[in-house]
Amino acid sequence: MFGPQLELMPGETMVLHAHPHWWYFWKEVAGSAGLIALLVLAVWAGGGPADVLWWLTLIGFVIWVLRVLFQFVQWQTTRFAITDERVAYQSGFFRRRGVSIPLDRVNNVNFEQNFIARLLDNGIVTIESAGETGDSVFENVGDPDHIRTLIFQGVKQNSTSQSERDASALARAMKADQAPNAAASPSVEERLAKLAQLRDSGAITDDEYAQKRNDILGSL
Repeated sequence: MFGPQLELMPGETMVLHAHPHWWYFWKEVAGSAGLIALLVLAVWAGGGPADVLWWLTLIGFVIWVLRVLFQFVQWQTTRFAITDERVAYQSGFFRRRGVSIPLDRVNNVNFEQNFIARLLDNGIVTIESAGETGDSVFENVGDPDHIRTLIFQGVKQNSTSQSERDASALARAMKADQAPNAAASPSVEERLAKLAQLRDSGAITDDEYAQKRNDILGSL
């Protein structure tokens, strides 16, 4: 609804995708409580003042419905996601904004919960990252402790994968560098043939030939 979850890059895997915690609607919940209180007062008052209270209740109800619809669209289009490569956040319907933090740039992850937030299991997550963006703060995040754990696990796995890729690239580079040298080295047959030519030409004696031949064969 209201667009895809998150546009993933080729080979990228989604780890977690979530909307803000339901506490995002706390103002609307408080507004509904106020409307109920106003309605009870209108019924209790009776007479002339009740007419004014009924109109106020009706107007307040229309405003409340419009705000609930607006906030629901905002909630539905606000997304927090963790993949195996980054942490991403998107929000807005008419005007979109977003942030994407590569896992290899994450330095630290903190979360904050007051007493009520602990009871409701939501909180504020702050990601400290290298670069110009600095700290990124995400509010109304459900189960922030679990979110922090997932991000740290992703950072560790990403670091391990990067080390393995670097080691593989280094091994390939070393193998490619050794290949020409191996191709340029003469074979045993070529070395023995060259040694025989030196003996036949008188450049070395038979004893020297025998010793060098044994050295060549002994290196196999």
